[in-house]
Amino acid sequence: MVDPGDYAAAEHGHGAASKNSGPLGQISPPLKSVWLEAFNDPVAGITAYTPCVHTCNLFGDGDNRLVIADEDRKLKVWKGTQKASEHQLLDTPVAICSFISDNSQPRLPALAVAAGSHIYVYRNLRPYSKFMLPSENVNTEEQDIWQKVMEGEIVIGDAVAQLTRLQDAGVVLQTRSLQLMNIGDPDAKMAFVEHWQGQPLVSTTVITCMDIVKQAIDEPDAVSCLVVGTESGRILVINAAGTAIVKNIWVGITPAMIAVQGELDVGYRITVAGRDGKLYHIRNGELTQTIIQLEAQPVGLVRLQKHVAVGCMNDVIHAYQSNGHKSWSIYLPCHILAMQRMEVTSQRMTKALVVALSNGEVRIYNEKLLVSIHAVPNPVTALWFGRYGREDNTLITITKSGMLDIKMLPRTANLEAGAVGGGPPPEQEIPLAVPKKTRLYVEQTQREREQAADMHRTFQRDLAKLRLTTARAYVKVLTDGQGAAAFTTSTNLSLSLSVAGLGPRFRLSLLLRNEGTKQMLDVPVVLRADPALYSLGKTQFVIPLLVPGLQYTFEIPVTALDPLQGTDNVGVLLLAPGGSSSSAPLLQATIKMPMSEPEDV
Repeated sequence: MVDPGDYAAAEHGHGAASKNSGPLGQISPPLKSVWLEAFNDPVAGITAYTPCVHTCNLFGDGDNRLVIADEDRKLKVWKGTQKASEHQLLDTPVAICSFISDNSQPRLPALAVAAGSHIYVYRNLRPYSKFMLPSENVNTEEQDIWQKVMEGEIVIGDAVAQLTRLQDAGVVLQTRSLQLMNIGDPDAKMAFVEHWQGQPLVSTTVITCMDIVKQAIDEPDAVSCLVVGTESGRILVINAAGTAIVKNIWVGITPAMIAVQGELDVGYRITVAGRDGKLYHIRNGELTQTIIQLEAQPVGLVRLQKHVAVGCMNDVIHAYQSNGHKSWSIYLPCHILAMQRMEVTSQRMTKALVVALSNGEVRIYNEKLLVSIHAVPNPVTALWFGRYGREDNTLITITKSGMLDIKMLPRTANLEAGAVGGGPPPEQEIPLAVPKKTRLYVEQTQREREQAADMHRTFQRDLAKLRLTTARAYVKVLTDGQGAAAFTTSTNLSLSLSVAGLGPRFRLSLLLRNEGTKQMLDVPVVLRADPALYSLGKTQFVIPLLVPGLQYTFEIPVTALDPLQGTDNVGVLLLAPGGSSSSAPLLQATIKMPMSEPEDV
């Protein structure tokens, strides 16, 4: 790791920005990063997720090590820029945490590694103790199914079907049953059953998530206890020594993630993200009635200063208060890969949110305000923010390719103002030049207060007159046939005209509708236009039948003879049928022809 003094000097020089070196690093907003590059190892060969990455002061020398519980069942320890050691694990790790178990001096943290149904505790990177989850009662029907399978009374396919029905009925199945149901190959199922031949069905549950809660005070070196979520739908609080369970809380749903706030002896809250897509709240050891149904399955859960932020599979982050009310939401452009809390100790204990996206962006949000963006070349699998080495504010990123990336936050970094988008514009802070109140303004205001009712009445009367005048003018246009639409009450006909085309060839559309109740036969239609300007496809035709309630459309080609001579009106007249004695037209409409484009030679 580079000496922090070098970074202090770099802060007074040019600003540092992360490099965009891959197809995933294409960022739509301007690239603005608050981080300083510290170390990058593209061939670190790490396969781990966010719950399995941690930093702690393992040996009490003030130099925090990076501890990673790898998927290859190895505990990898990094010091500075070098891998210090590797330790073999007995099972695939689920989560790791460090906690202080007593008040003895010096305060050396213990490292807890959750794997399977055990919690392995290390001190000075040496195995110290092991805690095993207590067994639970086995469902009698599930036990009978396994007994029948072992004795050959039922086939494996029928056993899987019966176990599936039990699971659908709400029965929490044992790990052995779940493993059998997940095997697809019939030969593999047979081998699995033969492996357990003669062994009774024992209730064993596994750990799904783990966190810590402070015992009495919220201090970095205060005594803390482990909080564990199990596959059987329970939240267990283990004492500081890691030897007994002090709280056993039944949730009923397998917890996928937990977020803890408060102190065990004073008051604490545990937010549980279940596999059923809901958030459950535990307050002082009791499951509350506040249940939040999420829009999609949760992929991240982070406890902020006043809220709990949960990221969902529909690319949205929601923030909820302790009473279940939603405070804000952040809509992201792509999928969420990892989330981590960012508690900056040098800036008034700012608690921000770090989010890694599938397009290569790693964003920082202060509440819902975006304050920084940088890019990584590969999809992120794990994030961790905390003290590393002797630097307080360090961001550790692990990607799918096994790359290890370490960044440091400058002491001059500003996480309060938005660097990219979001937040109010700077013009909002400029005060308006409001003129002083004159005597005329004061008198006018007083008059409006005293005569408010009369002024409102006068305004409503004038508005009604305006509406009446407008309606009369519109009716006159319709009845006189001076517009593109016309209507007559004597025969209940309505006509509207429209023109399509750029010219010099247009298409005149006639929309005619019989609004009455009687049919009309043989209705003549006559079109009028200036023969020096327009050539009509036909100047007259007869409509054989107008059925009530139907709309008829007729299209007439119109050609502008000389586009440079200007435009004129085209009129349409509907005459009385041949058997009528009236010579006056039934309906008349006029439309203004548009300017014509010159015809290409």
